[in-house]
Amino acid sequence: MNILIIGGTGVLSSAVVNEAIKKGFDVTMINRGKRKHLIPDSVELLIADKDDKKKIQSFLGNRTFDAVMDYLCCSAKDTEKSFNFYSQYTKQYFFISSCAVYNTALGGICKEDAPKVLPIWDYSVNKWKSEEHLISLAANTDVHYTIVRPCVTYGDTRIPYGIVPMYGYHWTLVARIMNGKPLIRWNGGKNRANMMRVEDFAIGVVGLIGKTDAYNEAFNICGDETPSFNEVLDELANIIKKQPKIVDIDNTFYANQLPHIAGEILGGRSIDTLNSNEKIKKLVPNFRQNIFLKEGILKTYNAYLNNNYQQGIDWKFEGETDRVIKKWCKKNHIDTSNMNLQFIDYLHNARIQDKLVYYKAFHDDRLDMRILSFTFKIIKKTIKTLFKP
Repeated sequence: MNILIIGGTGVLSSAVVNEAIKKGFDVTMINRGKRKHLIPDSVELLIADKDDKKKIQSFLGNRTFDAVMDYLCCSAKDTEKSFNFYSQYTKQYFFISSCAVYNTALGGICKEDAPKVLPIWDYSVNKWKSEEHLISLAANTDVHYTIVRPCVTYGDTRIPYGIVPMYGYHWTLVARIMNGKPLIRWNGGKNRANMMRVEDFAIGVVGLIGKTDAYNEAFNICGDETPSFNEVLDELANIIKKQPKIVDIDNTFYANQLPHIAGEILGGRSIDTLNSNEKIKKLVPNFRQNIFLKEGILKTYNAYLNNNYQQGIDWKFEGETDRVIKKWCKKNHIDTSNMNLQFIDYLHNARIQDKLVYYKAFHDDRLDMRILSFTFKIIKKTIKTLFKP
């Protein structure tokens, strides 16, 4: 088997690449090459921007692949461009969607034909629109689509809590616990979701390659266990040997304070997300959950320790979290004197710009800070325009 992957160094795609190589597949990758350390030596690599179709076409020539997987599609427009171009190189085109496409407000366990979509989170809406558009595009060709829907996946860079820092910066959560800073919880931490390590997810995806029964079908590829976010915190506490401080915040208040992720809070993390994996198990018999939450989070924790805390601290997340907690506590007359709601240089390597990012996020609701931020954006844009080559 030979496969072509566009992207390949993300959380999901890296795991799929490694599993494909493990199975003896030939893997070709189109990637910008900015994280070459994550690309196995056996991968045939073309360093190119995904939109540089002329360069990609010159590289691929008349080759064909058993499957093409594009991990960089975020909208129906992206999907159309990708499918129209890469369909000339394969008979099986994989689209990485999400279990977020289901209308989870209806409750119950979602099979692949469950009602779509809850129109609160743009991510959910865009994934569903992409699926629908892909199906219509493929109908006019002899290329078959295979839609993959993961639920909550996690690996060496992600702790599967609900609202988290950027991938690679999840030591931020651990550092908060270690330093007596609270974490935000909503709905009492009771919301549940299928959670699965990416190594197990990849077994399901790779198992669908070349399977004619996977043509023009969608598959939930998600775990058997459905932990609550409280259970995630419990496992973290067991590893760190310290119970996290928790501030329970109304999810609507939380969303209003962070409008850029309001859809994720209200339409994703505040609702149970429970999905069936029966369909993938029937077609890929070796697909199962091998790594459960206790072991999985420990693997993530150790990956941070063994890789110099990876990307370090997400100072924007830090500042936002402290600001939301302080504002909520002030509104509800909760004492914050023992919460350490201030800048703490956890790793003793913070730069001046890190402090600026933190304080901007911490004071983001102040008018003077917003004016200052807007002014800096104008100056930065002006300088870029003036010195544009």
